[in-house]
Amino acid sequence: MQMVILGQAFGLVQDWELASAAFEQAVKRDEKNAEAWAWLGEAKQQLGQDGSAELDQAVSLDYNSVNVRALRGLYWSRLGEYDRMLAEYQVAAVIEPQNPRWQASIAEAYARLGNLVSALEAYQRAVELAPDTAEYWRLLAVFCAENSVQAEEIGLPAAQQALSLAPNDPGALDAIGYIYLSTGRYASAEEALKLAIEIAPEYYLAHIHLAMTYLAQGNQAAAFNSLTYVRDADNAGVYAETAQQLLDKYFQ
Repeated sequence: MQMVILGQAFGLVQDWELASAAFEQAVKRDEKNAEAWAWLGEAKQQLGQDGSAELDQAVSLDYNSVNVRALRGLYWSRLGEYDRMLAEYQVAAVIEPQNPRWQASIAEAYARLGNLVSALEAYQRAVELAPDTAEYWRLLAVFCAENSVQAEEIGLPAAQQALSLAPNDPGALDAIGYIYLSTGRYASAEEALKLAIEIAPEYYLAHIHLAMTYLAQGNQAAAFNSLTYVRDADNAGVYAETAQQLLDKYFQ
């Protein structure tokens, strides 16, 4: 387990070569350590390899490990196999029925499958299990905004609750800004999103939502500036791709 923990530490700083080496040592020292096999599978995926054999080995060694199930869920998610992703998190939720993390993951899988009713129910179960945790309220609010599902009735109160629990959290500010945008409250959306960016300038999702707010208001110049900022940022990752897609759509 010391090698597993070391490998996880390397993974946190995105050094997956060293992480993989640590996990290889872990399975050599204890071939029955399911988590070591699962993490080795994760490291291989991060290095562009398959990793499925290691994940299968992990679940064969410990069917009831929620950590193994979580890593297998990530594996299927990356492949776009959302029904299999859902199945992994459903098993985890049976093992740990009071853990809101699994309900949120189930909700994400349902949303990707297009089952918005079940996704909403799972997000609501997550906040019921952890009513004092802002993150689950935030996830519920963002889901409602993204999918136009009861944004006014459920999404707005969820965003307000997230913000009351974490008033200086850029994620909570972004969520309420996104809800304001989706319900046509553009001035309030702009205010909340600008505050999120002021607190965390590299919270790129807030920049994307701010650009969408500008577009909704017809402020093309401001939207262009926000999107190019994200597109050109060195560490924007997937948000740079989103920014480019919006630039291609609105600024041809």
